[in-house]
Amino acid sequence: MDSITETSSQNIFSRLGQSLMATVLGILLVPASIYLLYWNEGRAVDAIRALDQGLSQLVEAKPDTADASLIGHLVHLSGMAQTNQPAKDDTFGVSGPTLLRVSRKVEMYQWKEKKNSTTHTAVGGTKTTTTTYDYSQEWSESPVDSSEFKSASEHTNPEMTLRSAVADSAEVKLGAFRVDPAVLDHADNFQPLAAAVTGNAPAGYRQEGNFLYHGSDIAKPATGDIRVSFSGIAAQTLSIVAQDASGTLSPYQGADNYVIALLSPGTVSGAQMFSERKQQEGRLTWILRGVGFVLMLVGFMMMMSLVTTLATVLPFLGGLVEGGAFVIAFAAAVPITLLTIAFAWLLHRPLIAVPLILAAIGFFVMMHRRHRSAKPVLAPTTRAAK
Repeated sequence: MDSITETSSQNIFSRLGQSLMATVLGILLVPASIYLLYWNEGRAVDAIRALDQGLSQLVEAKPDTADASLIGHLVHLSGMAQTNQPAKDDTFGVSGPTLLRVSRKVEMYQWKEKKNSTTHTAVGGTKTTTTTYDYSQEWSESPVDSSEFKSASEHTNPEMTLRSAVADSAEVKLGAFRVDPAVLDHADNFQPLAAAVTGNAPAGYRQEGNFLYHGSDIAKPATGDIRVSFSGIAAQTLSIVAQDASGTLSPYQGADNYVIALLSPGTVSGAQMFSERKQQEGRLTWILRGVGFVLMLVGFMMMMSLVTTLATVLPFLGGLVEGGAFVIAFAAAVPITLLTIAFAWLLHRPLIAVPLILAAIGFFVMMHRRHRSAKPVLAPTTRAAK
């Protein structure tokens, strides 16, 4: 591993200029986070409503017979998915007699930069930053742009001309139904394939275990070496929820333009598939709620950056002010987040919004009381008796 250390200093005036820009960004970030939270709740409600409606309209279909009366309906069926036109990776010729999908994973041995910084603020507000840049080589599926490295000339990555890709069968059938590529795209239970199934690997590649390798020595890789591995999905039993589009299982556009195209390996009931999708939507909703809250917290902290920067003129005071700024930002972000979510639900599902509003008010009252109780109480003075 290579390392480079750099030390830089900023006086108080330069830092104040940066703090002013941070304040402006913070003013923009807070309403952006509110919009994200509001949009996310609307998205979640639309998704649940569409899934509930879709489940209520779901029709069980027999895989071996295409029923003309089900055309246009949302159907559920389970059966053996297979193909007469196996998936094939055209670059390497990797295929198999029953493959529905084949995935090519391409990794290049590249330089990566990791940056670690420590700061020290002196009396007067001058901030000294010591930054260490560590360079190591790793296999990576994504190209790493070395032109942005601190030491780019000594740690250069070549262009990654070959990328990972997925190839699908031209026609996959489940009984009497053709599976639309947009539905098949939800199949992700890939299993490793031996590289020995390759037929026409490009010049310069050779087999090394389950890899096709481009380079001198796989045990001692050099920058720019390429290794390729493959995985696939073979013919198997699949359960699908989709629209019967004249014998083709296609994505179904439900309520609020929510697209329903569910696929699970094995025999799975329609109710369970909808339940699993609801759980996925629930996890996404909570992730976006967390992102919205963090963005709002950071926004409020950035809005107070001018004050915290000025306070660092005296280092011991700077730490106290930064801690206080975090408490204020947290105390503002929590109720505003809850109120934003509650307002969104108020428009969609009022019964759920009321508890959130009460929780936001309760949090605000609690923080207010804690602030009042933290104030020093001056003892009354008494006159001495004459």
